[in-house]
Amino acid sequence: MASIAPGSYRPQQVSPPGNTIRATLEGLGISQAELARRMGRPAGKINEIIQGKRGITAETALELESVLGLPASFWLNREQAYRLAISEQAQLQQQQADCEIAREFPCTAMANLGWIERSATALERYRELLRFFGTAKLRSLTNAVDLATKFRRKQNAGTCHKSLAAWLRKGNIEAQRIATADFDQHRMEQSVDEFRKLTMGGPGALLAELPRVAAGFGISVVFVPHLPKTYVGGAAYWHNRKPVIQLSFRGMMHDILWFNFFHELGHILLHSREETWLDDFSEEKEAHELEANKFAAETLIPEAKWAAFRISGRFTSSTVKEFANEVGIASSIVAGRLHREGLVRRTQLLDLKISLADWIKEGVLKADKR
Repeated sequence: MASIAPGSYRPQQVSPPGNTIRATLEGLGISQAELARRMGRPAGKINEIIQGKRGITAETALELESVLGLPASFWLNREQAYRLAISEQAQLQQQQADCEIAREFPCTAMANLGWIERSATALERYRELLRFFGTAKLRSLTNAVDLATKFRRKQNAGTCHKSLAAWLRKGNIEAQRIATADFDQHRMEQSVDEFRKLTMGGPGALLAELPRVAAGFGISVVFVPHLPKTYVGGAAYWHNRKPVIQLSFRGMMHDILWFNFFHELGHILLHSREETWLDDFSEEKEAHELEANKFAAETLIPEAKWAAFRISGRFTSSTVKEFANEVGIASSIVAGRLHREGLVRRTQLLDLKISLADWIKEGVLKADKR
């Protein structure tokens, strides 16, 4: 994670540059009225400057230089420092009033993943969130937390949209680090088999080769661990005019993660570039979700070949492996589809399933600490 630059000096109390003018006048034995006369200004205007009610302009600074001897740059810097300090105090007061909103974000989980610094106070957490989201006010994230216009989870009212916003933001950050080719939809549609081949590889094919191959086609693929109450498996959206496929490790199974990838690829190729497609892969589906599901299923296993395999009714570990080799995909994906369609019991073909948890134990998958 990028380090935070040290803050500049913040005085507890600030005084207007008029205090310096007053002290200089006393040292020179000049009255405010005399200063106004020499500057050709009404005495009331000069008094407003000294009281801090009126700012020092470039013209005024030049006149003060002529009368008091201190350079115009001094007066302009003094004015700027004063106004900045006043604004910083006002900002601090506003942040202190708003910082309770930080409690609505999953700060502990984000800190555990290394996305933000661990903070002791609500104000510190608030400022960490400002940095993470790249915004001046968390309340301006109203639109960001509602990005999931196509996210439906009617059976779970506990979904936290602020957690979703944080998860999406992390994907944005990671996607910006990936250099990609220009996206060419026709070329992508003609080259989907490049991704199917990767399903037969191990962790490296999923975590390293998939993002590399996708970048060559103009797509950023990012893996972002899901946060509490997001219930999200994947997302597809366009960021800075480039497509992004964002995947969590929810479900922790090899076949699920690959299906999720092809599902999100379906959104990129078939659906609006103006939407953020957030998917929980629940049973209740709208038309666009059914289309993405169909794209994923038929891309992974051509429908005609799947129909013939189903009719055979022979679903042993050896026949599944043979069929998987024939169509050129991982046998875990075939076993997963058999489970989803209820053609075999969930307790069968477990020797073909691959748990991402096992990869974590082996140290292949690690928690994101950046």
